[in-house]
Amino acid sequence: MSEFNFLSTSHILFFAICILAIIFLPKSFLKRPTLNKNYLIIGIISLIMINQGMDLYREGYMQEWKLGLPLHLCDFSSASVVLYFITKRKEFFLFAFFAGISGAGMALITPDVLYAFPNIDYIRHMIGHSMILLGVSYAIIIDNQRPKFRDVHRTLIILSLFLLIMYPINYYLGSPANYWYVIEKPPGLNVTGFMRDAPYHMIDIYILAIFVCYFLYLPYFIRDRINKN
Repeated sequence: MSEFNFLSTSHILFFAICILAIIFLPKSFLKRPTLNKNYLIIGIISLIMINQGMDLYREGYMQEWKLGLPLHLCDFSSASVVLYFITKRKEFFLFAFFAGISGAGMALITPDVLYAFPNIDYIRHMIGHSMILLGVSYAIIIDNQRPKFRDVHRTLIILSLFLLIMYPINYYLGSPANYWYVIEKPPGLNVTGFMRDAPYHMIDIYILAIFVCYFLYLPYFIRDRINKN
């Protein structure tokens, strides 16, 4: 089994397939009956739950229970996608939009895995995070959901509160718990490699998160200005 390299052909192809599915699969269901759309929702939820179960088993049971708790940012985003589909409440869409696109998007580009395709951890990681983005894509394309400018501030406040809660949670659990990577940088090649060492890396991550959230809203801001004029 070859070690993971984010510039490998297999990863680039798998990543491209995931992105194409995220963009075009909801579009292919746009004019289909509601029943077919519900099947797609059930498929997304099922794959999210399967991924969460495998994560709990492989990390929480086979390695260390402290590693398998559903407390990472992408776990929160996964839960938001599922809750959105069940309730159709916009608050869950907004959390999945800002936290999911930024977190799961980065996770797809630079997976936190040791081995490349066809390793099961790699496949699980890619599919699990793709389902977060597919859920967001479904909400945007089929349900016509979108963020407003005020939603950026509100989501950042919620994310900040969750971030503060993660510190005592990690402290209480003790090593090797590192949820939201507040204790140490995430392993592997990723954007935190350009940031300061822990614990100051969280200041850099927080600043980056603010920038990313406003950047994600930028296309809507530009479109609204064009339509207004």
